[in-house]
Amino acid sequence: MAILLSNATEILTMKRGLGVVKNRSILLRNGIIEKIGRLRAKREYRMIDARGCVICPGFVDSHTHLVFGGSREDEFALRLKGVKYETIAKAGGGIASTVKHTAKASEDQLYKAGELRIRRVVRHGTTTVEIKSGYGLRPQTEYKMLRVINRLKKRAPVEIIPTFLVHTVPPKVKRDLFVKRVIDEMIPYVARHKLADFCDVFCDRIAFSRRESEMILSAAKDWGFKLKIHTDEFANIGGALVAARLGCTSADHLLVSRKRDITAMKKSGVIPTLLPGTSVFLRLNGKPDMQAFRSARSDIAIASDFNPGSCMIYSMLKIIALACLAYGLHVEEALIGATRNGAKALGIFDRVGSIEPGKQADLVVLGVDNYRKIPYEFGEDMVSYTIKKGKVIYGKNN
Repeated sequence: MAILLSNATEILTMKRGLGVVKNRSILLRNGIIEKIGRLRAKREYRMIDARGCVICPGFVDSHTHLVFGGSREDEFALRLKGVKYETIAKAGGGIASTVKHTAKASEDQLYKAGELRIRRVVRHGTTTVEIKSGYGLRPQTEYKMLRVINRLKKRAPVEIIPTFLVHTVPPKVKRDLFVKRVIDEMIPYVARHKLADFCDVFCDRIAFSRRESEMILSAAKDWGFKLKIHTDEFANIGGALVAARLGCTSADHLLVSRKRDITAMKKSGVIPTLLPGTSVFLRLNGKPDMQAFRSARSDIAIASDFNPGSCMIYSMLKIIALACLAYGLHVEEALIGATRNGAKALGIFDRVGSIEPGKQADLVVLGVDNYRKIPYEFGEDMVSYTIKKGKVIYGKNN
């Protein structure tokens, strides 16, 4: 059935800038955006009254760790008492804690937990979500996580992009031997079994060195993976330059990236992805050099980094607000970052991330009458409808 979203107060097309179109309607048919304009109702249309609403592309969350076992509220309490994240990690907490619980969980348990989280994500307007492995570390648990992510991909109402994340070195394993295992065994296995679209690596002082990261990503590239990199979160060890040299689709975190790093990424077409929820959750003092990003005219994406240790925020509406409040993004930059540039950070802007005839009908209808209220009314439950491929997957009135 065709759907007519009628008389929207504002439509954010994201074609150029926000591309605001006022007091128009959108016709969706066969999962595609067919027309935008002054459109008449027909008997065969399902009608959705969008008066007083803003319609924007469905949110694209291009960086999450949505599949995991256990929880880490005890660490959250410790951080509030002043214990640093790195100190907790060295004491066996942090990633190691989640690794232990993820290893113990069955595939069905991980799937059910992931399914519940995706239902919550949908209620907040996300229509595309990247999900990383990385809490397995050892081969069989990594493969288990990726099987769960692919099971969710087949059954979830949203589009899921699976990523194989090389997160950190397992306890009691020599670094050089682990890197060799990743390159010689894990990357080939994931590639042959088609378990992931991207390979990602954590390049920072508490994870992998620049050299190790480049070795891992180069091997992944040879196996046909698209590339991502976690870098410049705690220390600048050259990860952004690795991203530029290898042509990563995105580089994520970037709290301590320098101007030359940002310029190099721009020249190589790397999409910088900022994760403000993590900075707020970890109470980090630093923030990205927004002036350098703007000077380079970077296509800045923003994402949730939803994970059990450093950001339990899955709502992209809240991430948009935090991007403005914590990092100083303009309202327009944050909205573009959560839609258009989020799609670019996954290499899928050819079909999602903007509202244009011929593109996939991924939309969110927000119960506010102008786009500036989206971050301004921080914390409000403002999603009226979430639409994926022309199908309503969440509606307050359904």
